[in-house]
Amino acid sequence: MAKEEVFPIESAEFSEKEEAILEALYAASDGSYNLYSLSWKLHPEVKVGTDAAEKAFKEVRAATEGLIAKSVVRGKRSTGADGVYFEAMKLTPKGERKAIESKNRLRRIVVSHIAVDEEDKP
Repeated sequence: MAKEEVFPIESAEFSEKEEAILEALYAASDGSYNLYSLSWKLHPEVKVGTDAAEKAFKEVRAATEGLIAKSVVRGKRSTGADGVYFEAMKLTPKGERKAIESKNRLRRIVVSHIAVDEEDKP
């Protein structure tokens, strides 16, 4: 019997966090998020107001800034208690292309191997 194990492949162009942001923005029904809602979507396990939530927010903000620098995401820059954040974040036309490419790219290596029956073991 064949068993499959799946291992993710990280894109050479985008980090894992950036890929997750591209996928989330592409999948959004209205195509937009603000940095706070995107942080909670990508880190549903964290509770608001905790150190873990602050860390998650900063990670998503850094990845978002990287995507903005790569011209694949745009948004309205604002400032608040947590510093700079973005509202109405959307994919640019280039970002839409990259999100589709990412979605369609082979992102997993499937390793198949045959399970050895107990009687076949030496």
